[in-house]
Amino acid sequence: MNSHTNIEGLLGKPLWQMTGEEYCQLTHYALSLSPNTGSSSPAPPGQKALGVHALAVELGCSDSTVYSLMRTPREEDGSADGGGILRPAIVSRIGRRIVFDVETARRLADDYQSSRK
Repeated sequence: MNSHTNIEGLLGKPLWQMTGEEYCQLTHYALSLSPNTGSSSPAPPGQKALGVHALAVELGCSDSTVYSLMRTPREEDGSADGGGILRPAIVSRIGRRIVFDVETARRLADDYQSSRK
């Protein structure tokens, strides 16, 4: 069994049913996906941010700023549904967990800030 298949199995398993070893494997996997918060370099092409906080770290702003951008209506239809001006940057949304494309979100946020000046 390769590690990708093993991780897929762990992702569907309730935490209370995991052994310590399985929990450590899942934690190691999750940390490998997390952005390096000590880095100030721009995100590599196609980098994804898992959640609002991860996107805020990548953009160098607060979580509340990301939430505010998500509530800001889009110019084309005046709607804030589905993520507001950041909607095109949302790669997937399952429940409350949102995955963002970092570069698209950065471009949309920059465009919005420029239009306000």
